[in-house]
Amino acid sequence: MTWSVADFKSLGGAHLRLPHLTVLAGANSSGKSSVLQSILLLAQSVNRGGPLIMNGPLVRLGEPSDVVRDGQSAVELRFDVQVGPSVVSEPPRSPHVEVVMSLTPSRDGSALIPSSFEVVDPEQNLIFSATSERMKGADIEALTQRQAGFDMSFLRVTMLDSRRAPNRMYVGFLGVTPVLLARHVDPRVVAQQMRVLVGEALAQERLTYEFVQEITQLVPKLKFLREMGIHVSNTDGASARPAIAALWTRRDFASLSDEQLAELVSRVADKRARNEWAVIGPGFGYLGLPNRIGRRFYLEGGLIESHLGEEYVLSLQHLSAFSSALEEFGGSIRYLGPLREEPRVVQGAWDERVQALPVGIRGELTAEILTREKDRLIAFRDWEDQPVQATLPDAVALWCEYFGMGDKIKVLDLGKLGRGVNLRVDGADRDLTMIGVGASQLLPILVACLAVEPNSVVLIEQPELHLHPSVQSRLADFFLFARPDVQFVVETHSEYLITRLRRRIAEARVTPIQAQVLFAERSSGATMVRSLELDEGGDFDEWPDGFFDAQEDDTRHIVRAVAARLAKG
Repeated sequence: MTWSVADFKSLGGAHLRLPHLTVLAGANSSGKSSVLQSILLLAQSVNRGGPLIMNGPLVRLGEPSDVVRDGQSAVELRFDVQVGPSVVSEPPRSPHVEVVMSLTPSRDGSALIPSSFEVVDPEQNLIFSATSERMKGADIEALTQRQAGFDMSFLRVTMLDSRRAPNRMYVGFLGVTPVLLARHVDPRVVAQQMRVLVGEALAQERLTYEFVQEITQLVPKLKFLREMGIHVSNTDGASARPAIAALWTRRDFASLSDEQLAELVSRVADKRARNEWAVIGPGFGYLGLPNRIGRRFYLEGGLIESHLGEEYVLSLQHLSAFSSALEEFGGSIRYLGPLREEPRVVQGAWDERVQALPVGIRGELTAEILTREKDRLIAFRDWEDQPVQATLPDAVALWCEYFGMGDKIKVLDLGKLGRGVNLRVDGADRDLTMIGVGASQLLPILVACLAVEPNSVVLIEQPELHLHPSVQSRLADFFLFARPDVQFVVETHSEYLITRLRRRIAEARVTPIQAQVLFAERSSGATMVRSLELDEGGDFDEWPDGFFDAQEDDTRHIVRAVAARLAKG
């Protein structure tokens, strides 16, 4: 999945295709961090089953209005989503679609909610669209009451399966995740459809559990049979569970006369017709996906809902693919902040961890992770791109040796006092206070990146802080080779890191498609982020002003100054 964001804080626009390594560069206060913050907002919210969390463990953004760029009304997000082979359409569609979503503060200003939502195919054909315009207040109130306990927002559907949507149809969101479609249905039409659908279901050789459950909910079996004067006996003896015995069975239907069966169908149809809303969602069983109450899906199943689900299967599958992609992407995010802890002899021990912060936001859990996972085997690669398998401490030590910061790590469990980490340097064990600040800054990066699960997306801000230029260069090798099964997004001011990336491309050890260099710059009051394309020689297609040109500029002035002095004799 790709990630694009516009009008978020100072950002005018940014597009990340998320290859193996994304490098984000730019001057101070150019808006680079806003790109990462937009991703962190999603990561701390998407798996919570509720509204976007503006102030959470990964990022604190203030009020919803604070993240909308000045002069704009909404934040725009774009996602490239792989739909998968389950979507069948005529004519066949591309397995990729683009989802475009706008987010605006809610009326009371307490939340950031969707204001428009579109699914577009690669030919820019609109497959699905929804808007906050011309929504009926009574409909939204009714839907909100029906989904009591779920902090949902709704949009009116205008396009469905590339066709004009029926009137009074809505898509419901938990945060930015679409979880249901709701359609207002005419009671007379519902009653007529139910009579037909119940008749068709009864004609089937087998009755589904969902069918008998719905019939039982609409017309309780025991009450109906008593009203019809039919004796009710427990044919299974005392061991039968009351809840199961109360469900309609084929034997029960067979025991009814034609008139009694017609009466039952009539009561079922009339009772269902009292509910003017059909709620369906992308997690319906016919899609082979689970029903998840309070998470990705909230569904109400029934004959009418199943019938509509089959009618709108294409849109439901696109919504389901997007929901799954959001959950997968948000759950894959791991983050390490720019201000890492100073060297300490002992680091604190913690029982509580945030999944997205593998070593804590400041690296404060580095020693804890090394202690707890000291026997865990890690599959990784060295700087020659050779596969290696070792315990986590040995994997970190191997890369430390490449960085010139020791060749062995020893973790010390000091009980309630905390955890200690010693590095062996020149044959002697030394704690972090004896080595220097650089080691304390580097270790959290190595531990976080080597310990994360495969397919993680790791966001790191300014990994080069307090590191020698030669170590900064080798950081690029670490990101390029150590974990090929992980994606990295690195925000940096290090010219040395980017130069090493260019060198590895020129050496054909890395291809340009494996990396993306983004440059953030201010333009007309907004931050614009452009992609600087690399060729096979490691050169950029353009060198914008302010892109690591300070050294070149100083060198030019030195040459001029020396030439001037020589000219004076």
